[in-house]
Amino acid sequence: MRALALFPAAVVAFLLLATVLRMADVLVGSPDATRTGTATVTSCAEYGPVGRWGLGVSFGCSAEVRWTGGGTERVVFPPGQLAPDERDVPVFESGREPGRNDSARWFLAGHVAAVAMALLTLWFTLGALGSLVRVRPARRGERPDPWPVTGAEVAATPVTRRVRRLRLFAWAGLGAGLLEVLASVPLFDAPRRLSAFVSPWPELERAWLVAPPAGLVTGVGAGFAVLAGLVASAVHRDAARVLRHGQPYLEARRPRTGGTSWVPAAVVAALAGWAVVSAVRALPADAPAYVVLAGARDALFLVALLVIMLRTRQSAQGMVDQLMAERGTARPVPPSNGT
Repeated sequence: MRALALFPAAVVAFLLLATVLRMADVLVGSPDATRTGTATVTSCAEYGPVGRWGLGVSFGCSAEVRWTGGGTERVVFPPGQLAPDERDVPVFESGREPGRNDSARWFLAGHVAAVAMALLTLWFTLGALGSLVRVRPARRGERPDPWPVTGAEVAATPVTRRVRRLRLFAWAGLGAGLLEVLASVPLFDAPRRLSAFVSPWPELERAWLVAPPAGLVTGVGAGFAVLAGLVASAVHRDAARVLRHGQPYLEARRPRTGGTSWVPAAVVAALAGWAVVSAVRALPADAPAYVVLAGARDALFLVALLVIMLRTRQSAQGMVDQLMAERGTARPVPPSNGT
């Protein structure tokens, strides 16, 4: 039964989500600290190896904290921040749970991983519940699809360049988010300070064409990936209709004809060149390789996007001609206005 596989998968995904929340500093807030100080552990409670705080052994500790601005108080830290018998540990607060003040490198990566694991947990849970619910038959009176195709026909339809482009655009959207996450690791790899966070590599933001708030590129990229994937699925289903129904479907749909413009590719090529120059000018010559790769974030994405656009170039007319040739039917030439 499908639910027997999906429910355990949902439990495992939840445990991984809890592990990410504990280990990636998701609970302790932003890199901008409101208070800093040192902590001496007074007592701890042990959790694990499997439980509501995920996989592995962790400790939720209470500690006496001496704040930098003066004053001492007893503070409870979430699991994963302190360990028994630790003394004079740098700690901070940023409006949420207090945490160990070692490095903020996982600030964005932790939040993105937590959202991904939460969505995966929800997916498995809904899938398991859905497998237990009997699907209701279609209501009477619903309009049937005038150009039906089966799932097998859609699966057997050759993938045109336009569909491949849309699918690669979807992966590029996810890739943009991944590049932002990876580039954020050196950007935030420093302890918190009072007020605004100071990056150890401020040159990175000057190397990028745009430096939006952390996580914005990942969110927009994920949304674009979903949209491109849905459009690719719709275009592929239309291709299956062309193969099955042929000329009558084309005459009913009247797909647009014409070629494709080189302007978008030229714009992306210009932006890619600008991104390369910007990264070279901003980064110091002795920067480590991982910092250079982080600084080349925009250039890597734009070059990949340009390659996709050039390698999958195909007009709507070209896609129709390919499908009609695959169907083994010559597409008739429309009559001119004088006939």
